[in-house]
Amino acid sequence: MEVVRARRGYDEGCTDGANILVTDRIQSSPRSAQERVGLTDEEAVAIMLEESQAYGGPWNDIRADLQAGAHVNYTWFTQHVVPAPWNRGRSVVIGDAAHSCPPTIAQGAAQALEDALVLTELLVAADAVDAGLWDAFHARRVARAQAVVDASVQLGQWQIDHDREADAPGLIFGIAHRMAEPA
Repeated sequence: MEVVRARRGYDEGCTDGANILVTDRIQSSPRSAQERVGLTDEEAVAIMLEESQAYGGPWNDIRADLQAGAHVNYTWFTQHVVPAPWNRGRSVVIGDAAHSCPPTIAQGAAQALEDALVLTELLVAADAVDAGLWDAFHARRVARAQAVVDASVQLGQWQIDHDREADAPGLIFGIAHRMAEPA
């Protein structure tokens, strides 16, 4: 399991508060994610306030919300792609059970929906749930899921490394272009 620093971000579209993404590589932090699991709300807020001091703009309002009692939830970001086959007999794993990635390119839910759509198309068209159906499913999904995971992890790594020479726009455009093609 690898934890990556994705970015510092703020989602104002959240209907029940703000989704704030502040992640750090465990090895570089004086407090590990395991140590943060049992924190009180007050302790978690204090860490978030401390780690956000270098940021202005919307972070000024975020810090005010934190001081007013907002809840902070620390979690781990993982990445994996289960090697094919994703099925055992007639049972199959899809979505995050088959592949997961950091939220750096916002493709996780889209990939889960694509798994479901492809599987539905194949099941509706099939005469039997057999090796041919699973081979077709894997042919359409495994490489695409791997590409999304790889791109998400790469973008996160560039951010961890503060790599100003990295072609993040090119990476994001490339994966978006690839995902625009039907599975």
